[in-house]
Amino acid sequence: MMCATPIDPDEAEGLKVKNVSTRVQLDELEAVSVNRGILRLARKKSIDLLTDTHLKKLHERLFGTVWSWAGQYRQTEKNIGIDPVHISVQVRQLLDNS
Repeated sequence: MMCATPIDPDEAEGLKVKNVSTRVQLDELEAVSVNRGILRLARKKSIDLLTDTHLKKLHERLFGTVWSWAGQYRQTEKNIGIDPVHISVQVRQLLDNS
């Protein structure tokens, strides 16, 4: 059975498609966007995936049709993850360690 959990108004901030009102609709919309992005990525010849710039571009390609903030580090605190002010440093450290 599909769950019709409404999207929290704070969570919907930045959502480009305004008629999406449930979590299921959002998940489906994001899945379509990610699939399109993966198809585009598969057509690329050679890419250096492990750079901050590329990761941001990839995120924008995967979610840019859904979210206005796609390709940017989040600016708000969430109940999981790290403080937003530390994201860019942590991503750089992760990439340096790979």
